Amino acid sequence: MKNLFFLCLLILLFSASSCNPEPEVETDPVKVLDSLVSPYGFIGFQNAMDRADNGTHTGILVGGRPSALAYVSSHQTCFPISDDLRRDQDKANISKTYNYSFQGNLGFLSLGIPLLNAEFGLQKSMNVNVEINGLVIEYLDSIDVTDWYREGMSETCREYLDEVGFLIQTIHTDSMKVSIQRTGGTNIGLNSDNVGNYFSFQAGVSWQLIDNYTIEITTPHTLGYQIALMKPDDNGKALYRAMSIDSDRFIFERIGFADAPLTNPNSSTGQKSLKSSEALQGGVFVD
Repeated sequence: MKNLFFLCLLILLFSASSCNPEPEVETDPVKVLDSLVSPYGFIGFQNAMDRADNGTHTGILVGGRPSALAYVSSHQTCFPISDDLRRDQDKANISKTYNYSFQGNLGFLSLGIPLLNAEFGLQKSMNVNVEINGLVIEYLDSIDVTDWYREGMSETCREYLDEVGFLIQTIHTDSMKVSIQRTGGTNIGLNSDNVGNYFSFQAGVSWQLIDNYTIEITTPHTLGYQIALMKPDDNGKALYRAMSIDSDRFIFERIGFADAPLTNPNSSTGQKSLKSSEALQGGVFVD
């Protein structure tokens, strides 16, 4: 009878632990970020970037590689926010909830455009739990881009766009919730007096404590991007996009449906055809 009692107790304990499993702890923030944004056709940020004015990152000129993105110009220089260059947003199809847990660090919150930094109170024995509520895609209207390139853009910007690309789409959070747990599952209480022991927030970030354990951040956090590239012969049409990477190189794909042959642009200047993988050290072109 005694053995039967202990057997039933073990079954109950096992059932309880199975119903409330500990969250899986992520160890590679870059891999997690890529797995989050790549299904939507975006490349996860691996580089630090300041928060742009007006909250946008579309229109920034970039070069380099995914792990060493070279920032060439802010959006204000060549693609300023105006009635001629709209920024549209779409969140109709990705209003899902995503949950991640990072041990002793902030995970992908420290990549790209950071919202907050870890402070001395955050230990390796603690898990930072991140809940993302919805993803939003922001994009430059391609027709606006072409009209602006032909009629409003400076000649210097057009010359640079023969050599580098620009962020034509980005993906960011709608809102996030952040909490801390000790290894084993015990929540750490947060209040206005001790939250600074664990996190420091960047200037301009909107956040609030919504209960004794959770911070809600409503400032968008940019997670990923697409790069548009213009062939000199395309006269401002952004027909090539980098939406994925391979071996630290951007994979540029033609987004048009027309079966137009690739030409050898700017042959007088010695520039190679964009069909050649050597045409850009950081990228490969795919028809």
